[in-house]
Amino acid sequence: MASISGHEPISLAAAARRMRALYRKLSDNAEHRQRGRLVASIVHGSRSSTPTVYFLTPDFDSPAGGIRVIYRHVDILNAAGINARVLHQKPGFRCTWFEHETKIVDVGHATISEGDLLVVSELEAELLKRLPSGTRHVIFNQNSHLTWQRATTPFPSSHGYNPDLVGVVTVSDHNRDMLRCLFPGCLIHRIHLSIDPLVFRRGIDPAPRRIAYMPRRGRDDARQVFEMLNGRGALDGWELCALDRLSHAAVAERLRETRIFLAFTYQEGFGLPAAEAMACGNYVIGHHGFGGREFFKPDFSATVAAGDVLGFVHEIEAAVVHDHEDAMWCRDRGRKASEFIHAEYAPKREREDVTGLYAEMLGLTTAHEQAVYASAS
Repeated sequence: MASISGHEPISLAAAARRMRALYRKLSDNAEHRQRGRLVASIVHGSRSSTPTVYFLTPDFDSPAGGIRVIYRHVDILNAAGINARVLHQKPGFRCTWFEHETKIVDVGHATISEGDLLVVSELEAELLKRLPSGTRHVIFNQNSHLTWQRATTPFPSSHGYNPDLVGVVTVSDHNRDMLRCLFPGCLIHRIHLSIDPLVFRRGIDPAPRRIAYMPRRGRDDARQVFEMLNGRGALDGWELCALDRLSHAAVAERLRETRIFLAFTYQEGFGLPAAEAMACGNYVIGHHGFGGREFFKPDFSATVAAGDVLGFVHEIEAAVVHDHEDAMWCRDRGRKASEFIHAEYAPKREREDVTGLYAEMLGLTTAHEQAVYASAS
């Protein structure tokens, strides 16, 4: 047992958890101070002939779906002839956990002029209050539930009436509905994310009797579920596979070799892990996190209410029984899931959504204007 002066002895595990919590708190405070300094040069009075879209992005070099989306949108815009940059804090910083050739600039070398767009996330609400008047900006809100997470003051709906706010962009119907409630009268644009069909695709047929999950999501619920299932002998003949600290490509490779994926999430803006698992042919069991409700279809998935450990156990046991009775049960549902995801969240649809939206916000409203802009870039 470990002890802390003046307190009852605690276990080493509990002490470690407290130290991790303290470290996270210190890291969050440091990040908050960094965001307070995060201001690029903003020049008014001169308008760029070829405006640029700057996506303010955290200097965070660990797998994070939201950051990967930002990089992809910058690539999409540049490929369409619209200048775009990922805007990082540290000079030379770029994400290394996935391959890319994305155009990046740091705040010390970026100049935002009239006509440019500054895109900030839902976590940067306080920064908006410090932007000079006339700085056209967009809020890219990938998870409406995080809108209030880091703000030290209440997030006012008056942000929606800021004349410099061009619009709010989001990635699911659920997010859009929440943001319409927060920003009545503001333009809320929903774009569709894509799942790469070359990376997240069906693999081994039939896949091994393997169940995958992400341990950083709903860890306590997952532990209870697995203890109950193992105690009942329900997972005999099945392998549990924790997807943790893996590269983007490695996650896809594991999902191609899995029959069932468990979503222990709580509140999601979209729910990329579950969608990617479906794309790889997995039968997904779990909570849709609200953002994923639009693709958790009963034909090829099983929805469990958040925190319903017993419901989780029952759904997993039912799938295991069905699979033993019919070797094609999981495969058939996984195939339907994959077909739905690749049809609904295709790269072409995302490209059209992103390029069309930002062309409109930059004032490139016609094909001719877009062509002239691209030739001048």
